Amino acid sequence: MNKKWMKPAAFLVLAGVVGVAGLNMAGTKVAHADSEKGKLFAAAADLKLDKNTYVIDVKSADVNGDKVEDKVFLVGQKEKADDIYASNMNIVVQDGKSKAYSTTDLKELGGYEGELTLVDFTGDHVADAFVKTATGGSGGIYSHVIATFANNKPAVIFGEKENEGIRYEGKFVDGFKVEGKGSKLDKPLTIDVSANQDVYVAAKLYDKAGKVQANGDDVNVFSYPFGSLTPVDMDGNGTFELVGEQRIVGMNNTDTVSRINSVWGYQGEGKWNPWEVEYSTFLIKHPGEAINTMIGK
Repeated sequence: MNKKWMKPAAFLVLAGVVGVAGLNMAGTKVAHADSEKGKLFAAAADLKLDKNTYVIDVKSADVNGDKVEDKVFLVGQKEKADDIYASNMNIVVQDGKSKAYSTTDLKELGGYEGELTLVDFTGDHVADAFVKTATGGSGGIYSHVIATFANNKPAVIFGEKENEGIRYEGKFVDGFKVEGKGSKLDKPLTIDVSANQDVYVAAKLYDKAGKVQANGDDVNVFSYPFGSLTPVDMDGNGTFELVGEQRIVGMNNTDTVSRINSVWGYQGEGKWNPWEVEYSTFLIKHPGEAINTMIGK
C-alpha cells in the first residue's frame, strides 16, 4: 500500500491596513469580548469580507507596539452560526488608538474549533497572533498560523510550510526497523518497530524472521504535520517558543510507528529552528482496531 498524506493547497496573502472612516463603532463595541464570539462580524462589509463572516475567537493585547491595547479577531465563514466548521479564516486587528483595521488574509485556511492566542514569539515585546484549528481528518492534524502586526504591518511568520515540522520519510527494512531521513536532522533516523512485529507478520509485511516481504516495498513511512503545537516560554524571558508533537505512520493511518517531539524558536526573517528534537520507540504497542480489521480480511 502506497500511503501518502495529501495536504490541501494553502496560500497566504497579506492585506494592508484598512482605515474604516465613518464606521458605526456602536455596532462593534461590546462590554465583554466573549459576547462577540459566535456572532456575525460587524465590520465584515467595510473590510469586504463575506457577509457570512462570523467571529470565532477574539482577544485583546497590544499587537502593533504603540502601548495601547488592540482588539484581535479570528473570523471565518459559516453557513449558519451554530456550524462548527469555518472556512476562509482570517485574522483582523482593530487598532486600539485609531480604530482602523489591519487584516492578514489566510487563503483557504479552514477548520474546527479555531482558537486565538496572543503572545510574543519574536522577542520585540509585542504580542503576536497564534491561530490553531483542527483539520477534522482522521490523522489528528491541526493547522497553525502565526501573524505579526508590529507597526500595523501584517506579516505571516508561521504558515503551512512551518506546520509540517520535522518532515520524515522512510521505509520498513529487515530486522523490524524503519530507516529514513528527517528535515532539520543531520543524521538518518532508524526506528525500532519490533513492538508491533506480530501485527506486521500477520499483515505479511514481514516474515517471522524479520525479513521485509514483497508488499513491504510499497509501504511509505512518513510524518504528519503537527497534531499538537503549544506556545511555551521555555526560558522565562517573555518570548514564547513552540512545543510540538507529530506522528510517524506506517501501514495505515492508525499504525503510529513513532512520535516526534520538538521545540522551535523564532530566528527572525520568518525562520524557525528546532531547539530540541526527540522521537519515541515503543516497548509495548497495542495493535489497534483498524489494523486488526485489515489483517482479518
